[in-house]
Amino acid sequence: MDSATARKLIAEIGPRVAGAKVADVVAPGADCLILELAGDRRLFLGAVTLKALPILFLLDDSRLALAPGHAAAPPFASQLRGSTLVSLAPLDDRPGALAHLRWTSQVGRVIERWLTIDLGRSPSLSLTDGHATQSTAAPETAAPETAAPETAAPAPTVARWHDDRGRPHARLSSEDRNEPAEETREFDSLNAAACFMFTELWPELDVARRRYALERIIERRLRRTRRAMEKVQVEIDDSENAAQYRYMGQLLLARQAGMRRGKSSVTIMDYDGSTPVVIELDPRLGPQQNAQSLFRRARKADRRSERAPVRLGELEEKATQLQKVSESLGGASADELAALEQRFLPTQPVVSDRKAPRERVRFRTYRISGGWEVLVGKSNRDNDLLTHKMARPDDLWFHARQTAGSHVVLRKSGQKAEPDKQAILEAAAIAAFHSKAGKSSKVSVCYTEKRHVRKVRGGKPGLAVVAREKVVMVRPKLPES
Repeated sequence: MDSATARKLIAEIGPRVAGAKVADVVAPGADCLILELAGDRRLFLGAVTLKALPILFLLDDSRLALAPGHAAAPPFASQLRGSTLVSLAPLDDRPGALAHLRWTSQVGRVIERWLTIDLGRSPSLSLTDGHATQSTAAPETAAPETAAPETAAPAPTVARWHDDRGRPHARLSSEDRNEPAEETREFDSLNAAACFMFTELWPELDVARRRYALERIIERRLRRTRRAMEKVQVEIDDSENAAQYRYMGQLLLARQAGMRRGKSSVTIMDYDGSTPVVIELDPRLGPQQNAQSLFRRARKADRRSERAPVRLGELEEKATQLQKVSESLGGASADELAALEQRFLPTQPVVSDRKAPRERVRFRTYRISGGWEVLVGKSNRDNDLLTHKMARPDDLWFHARQTAGSHVVLRKSGQKAEPDKQAILEAAAIAAFHSKAGKSSKVSVCYTEKRHVRKVRGGKPGLAVVAREKVVMVRPKLPES
């Protein structure tokens, strides 16, 4: 897909998905990701990153074309599920889309994420947190027509063909292209063409990709098996020399007189005294050690003579089976491919979303008189986050005096109204309860606006310096509701 076509396609899809919530994430295949969007109507925003078919599409039904037994573990499922799709914009430097997603936790923490859908020469998906690396501006929309154009724009087309190896390919285009194609089909809109490519062409292309991947794996296993057969055959041939190794060891011991280390071979006379015998030696070893080495080789050759033929038969049977599987791949159905994938593809443990680690709730939350919200940190790092990141300058900050305890913030949330005395006493009682003095009858608690609380430079988490504080004496207590 070229950049111009990608921009026009995103201009069609973007306005329809902006503001929708990601209800679920599915992966019909290893190169396909689909987001189920909840809104006024059920929609499915999908992307295929298969090199032979890089597309983005928006379906209004559940035609997911799941291959039997081939549903993959959805990438980024836990990060995407529950997010709000803020916008969908084209990438600046290559064909593709940038999906801006926003996720809000139970305590109000907002995380911005960007899903990059690359539809260029190397299609891929990537998810990043923080600031986007591409422009997140809304896609350009076509300007209203003030006059009828002289020539109508070319209809979106889908061209499909097969390469030299017989693998299918397809391309979506919004312009007239002069390229060889076995079949070309026109559509009313780019998204209709993209949906056709997914529902009608992607299953065929996905099966072709899976078949090709299995072919490579089986060919690799077949090569390894044949190499192992060659090694076992060498062992079988070597096992025939067991008697010779044992004979040379005995001869070396009988003729060792006058031999020294340092020679790589020695020529000695056989027992008959007239036949010379050449024996290869390890120059680092003496004659007795070389003889023992020959005896070990003889014992090893004897063991191989028993086991190697059995091993060779097993490898020959395995090679025959692999060869049959390789020959049957060309006409294998989707069901047969799924069975072969379970047999040959490496399996990875699937982590259930229920067992996936969830974000820890970092603050306790209470409601006090007047409907005011009070947040309490659970640890020193949580105290730092609550005081110096989440609290606003005009929020009220509480802490038990002269003792360790949690930071407590009464959130005003920008309201002009001020908490009354009862609300302040209840918030102070919460701060006293969540302190080392929580079991005392009376506790001294200071409070001030958060603007007068600053972090100690270089200090440990949880340390703070307070100015313009006020002090109240309260009994440690939590709100009844």
